[in-house]
Amino acid sequence: MPIELPPSVLPSETVLARYAFSHALSRSTALSGLESSLDHYLSSVASLPHNLQKTGKPGLGRRALVMKLGELLRFRQGLNLNRENFSDTPDFYWSEPVLEAYFNSLSNALEIRSRTRSVNDKITYAAEMQSVLRELLTETSAHRMELIIIALIAVEVVICLIRDGPELWEMAFGKTEEEQPAESTEKTYQV
Repeated sequence: MPIELPPSVLPSETVLARYAFSHALSRSTALSGLESSLDHYLSSVASLPHNLQKTGKPGLGRRALVMKLGELLRFRQGLNLNRENFSDTPDFYWSEPVLEAYFNSLSNALEIRSRTRSVNDKITYAAEMQSVLRELLTETSAHRMELIIIALIAVEVVICLIRDGPELWEMAFGKTEEEQPAESTEKTYQV
């Protein structure tokens, strides 16, 4: 704790306790902001299951779907991996059991851990939905690729028939009728 603190109405002995309470309140506020953003995200993709049911198509293109997935990953990172990890007690309080108790009591009162689990569950559901949509788009893309490959093979067969058709006909059925009279006239002249 700093030696010289600015004069305050509140006693200086409670500065760290007030810090612990304000830290828990700020964590709750940050979690509320994340919850609000996630609810907005979930409402923006809420129509996707309905679209799949009614039309068989998600109603989002590949790029939009990837952008939504990136947004979802950002939520999970903001919840679990950033400096403000909502599920752990900050390192500062480990050496101060009394302050840790203050912090934990207010965190419990604000239900931070249960709210964090709830947000994680919502993110997991949204990730599963995104996974299904990604697989659907991949399947659609693979189907299109198969059709393109079949069309290219058909074009190649037609070109081959045009180029090598007469030779193939001759190999399959022998000489053509036009060539046979020409050969018979050659034989008569040779005699």
